[in-house]
Amino acid sequence: MTDVTVATQIIQSLATYLKRAPSSITESHHLRDDLGLDSVAVIELLFEIEDRFKIQIPDQDLPGLSTVGSVAAYVQQRLSAPSSASAKARPAPSATSKKKAPAPKKTPVSKKAPASKKKPAPKKVSTPKKKKR
Repeated sequence: MTDVTVATQIIQSLATYLKRAPSSITESHHLRDDLGLDSVAVIELLFEIEDRFKIQIPDQDLPGLSTVGSVAAYVQQRLSAPSSASAKARPAPSATSKKKAPAPKKTPVSKKAPASKKKPAPKKVSTPKKKKR
């Protein structure tokens, strides 16, 4: 993908989001000052860019992405060097993460006879006996 294609796709995404003509957005436009994006809108745009270009943008890189051109240049750089960029974005799995977790220990089941399902016998109630006359 060429730099122009990346910039064009980013401008198209912005134009769709802002409901403006793509020709009204240039690479020199500042995302907040010129285009009026707030912090939530910038994050939404960056999520869309991550999905579209299949990259991850680490939080520490966000402050440098202030203009349309800087976002396009950043994406182009990440796409042109995927091996080193993806290694930074996604840490390689460690050897310990490949091991299976030990199976949970089973608690021993007691071998007592099952409880009887009989109902307990009703208690006998003594009634006073009548006296003979």
